[in-house]
Amino acid sequence: MDLLNAVTLVKPLGFWPGIIYGMEGAVGNYALALILVTIIIKLVLVPLDFINRYTSKKSARKQAEIKPELDKLNAKYANDKNLLNQKTMELYKSHNYNITGTCFGMLAYLVLTMVVFWTLFGALNNISAYKIGDQYLQVRKEYFAVYEIDVDALEEQDVMTVYQEKIDAIGSEEQKIEKQNLANQKAKEKYDEVSTSFLWIKNIWLADSTVSPVMKYSDFIKKSKVTSEQVSEAEYNLIISPMSGVETKNNGYFILAILAAGLNYLSYGLNNWISSARAKKKGLDPKLTNNSSNKILTIIMPIIMGIFTLFYNAAFGLYIVAGALITLITSPLVTLFVDMLEFDAISKEKQKTVAIYDRKRK
Repeated sequence: MDLLNAVTLVKPLGFWPGIIYGMEGAVGNYALALILVTIIIKLVLVPLDFINRYTSKKSARKQAEIKPELDKLNAKYANDKNLLNQKTMELYKSHNYNITGTCFGMLAYLVLTMVVFWTLFGALNNISAYKIGDQYLQVRKEYFAVYEIDVDALEEQDVMTVYQEKIDAIGSEEQKIEKQNLANQKAKEKYDEVSTSFLWIKNIWLADSTVSPVMKYSDFIKKSKVTSEQVSEAEYNLIISPMSGVETKNNGYFILAILAAGLNYLSYGLNNWISSARAKKKGLDPKLTNNSSNKILTIIMPIIMGIFTLFYNAAFGLYIVAGALITLITSPLVTLFVDMLEFDAISKEKQKTVAIYDRKRK
């Protein structure tokens, strides 16, 4: 257990923390573990994505097919809503179109993906808060150990009071400075050891932006599970001051936000392009295979993902980017397979229509 003046810092438990910590133990790096967990989640959701998109495509095709007949019904029974509803349901039944089943399938997939997203988001926030506090406690312990202060054994004693007593007991100013330099060195070494970086990002618990990788006291209290009653601003600044060299650097360069927006745009845009290109090649109307909502998602989703990545910590940004990259790879494959089945269905419908027309001519 990690003690903070006899206050326990509780490690997050649960489904997602268990998986992430297990993966971290296997690969030895939290950021890499998070990326691998994201890949697994995305791959597990691929079959469900296929079912949802196939159902959606089939629904869009059916709607396009029956629209002329539906327009006639709307015009013919405009003044009789009950009869219009009855005739509409009969029309749906004759075309084997189940609007309830289609909506339920899409809703189920949406609910599942949102549950995964928000539960994982909450777990990542809890893990982040714990890691920030735990890393500081390790640096804190190393710093005060130079003054022979065991912070775990202080219980109700104020650590800064004990620290000041130790300082006052040191004879000369030179010895005080020497002790201070040693404490700063030990704190810096421990900070470098426990801090979590990844590639260009110096601190994944902060956003991939031009902010300092070393948290200000107010940010530390806000983001961690440690309270201002447990760690004072004077104590925090005393220990963090050796990181002044790191403080002058940027934590990142907005790369994750750009990647999140760009990859999501490419993913949606590529899917639409594949569907349209294959439809034209088959001599079909692209509107039969492309929902108008897809064009809206192509614009909206990249913006949303970019904003999420920009305003949350880089750990969550890595989850967004890794997920977008896997989607960019798997989504076109799903699109191709769905379109292949849809084109076959459309061709069969055309052949069936031609056969019926030929029989009527005879």
